[in-house]
Amino acid sequence: MAQSLPTISRQRKINILSSVLAQAPPGEFSEVVNDMRALLNDDELICENIERITAKYNLEQFTPVKVMEHKEKVLITKHGNLGNGYFLDPMQKISFKFDHLNKIVSDIQPCALDISIESWRRAVECALINYVKKHYPDGNCSVYGQTYGNNKVITACIESHKYQRNEFWNGFWKSEWKLMLCPSNAEVTGTIKVQVHYFEEGSINLTNNVDVKQNLAAKNECEGAAEFVKIIENADTEFQLGLMENYQKLDSLLKGLRRQLPFTHTTIDWNKIINAKIVREVDLAQALQESKSERLNFH
Repeated sequence: MAQSLPTISRQRKINILSSVLAQAPPGEFSEVVNDMRALLNDDELICENIERITAKYNLEQFTPVKVMEHKEKVLITKHGNLGNGYFLDPMQKISFKFDHLNKIVSDIQPCALDISIESWRRAVECALINYVKKHYPDGNCSVYGQTYGNNKVITACIESHKYQRNEFWNGFWKSEWKLMLCPSNAEVTGTIKVQVHYFEEGSINLTNNVDVKQNLAAKNECEGAAEFVKIIENADTEFQLGLMENYQKLDSLLKGLRRQLPFTHTTIDWNKIINAKIVREVDLAQALQESKSERLNFH
């Protein structure tokens, strides 16, 4: 008697759904949701959890959103999360409600920012926007400012993506930078993450990230913002060059795994193989015709 397969608990299904969707390649979240629907065969469970999972995914991906037809988009990040589905747009000094499933903005309201750090935040924002426009054709950024006692923290988030489904690849770049302003010094920390998915006749998912930490010396907001963005630029350049070098090494490694010539140490003459196949098919057709003629003569 065949043994029945063990059933998966409801909580286990939720954990699987959350884990798989959190790893969805850039630009392919909806496709992965549809795949999970087919695998789990439980639409009720998916409907109950999809909003929460999508909200978490949008926060992790720095999802860009256009608010009030402003030319600059704001990023959906944890730094701008005001709670209850509301987010901050520090550039326009407004708050808005965001529908994560349909990506719809509503209930836009004025929102006051921390005045004690606004001059620093604004200086960094202006410098960063110019940098992103210059180096990221499809890039977006948001800059936030917070005060903790005598310490001030500027958080800068950058997002850029390119979806090329017709060419079977999607790519995503994001980075998060903190400028910590203390009475005695200033420190910059940052993380860069790149994710690319190739899916032509297969599936290759490449993910890479790097952490950066550096001190900053500046006398005022303008100098500090310029130096902060310069640190970001240098880190981006070094990271990109490192990626290119690693991928060239990977390409050489993959080529080394392939046999250059067959055991005969000669290249394959495909035309000869095709001609031989045609000759065999002709010979087979003639043999069948002769066999048929012999049977007819026998009768």
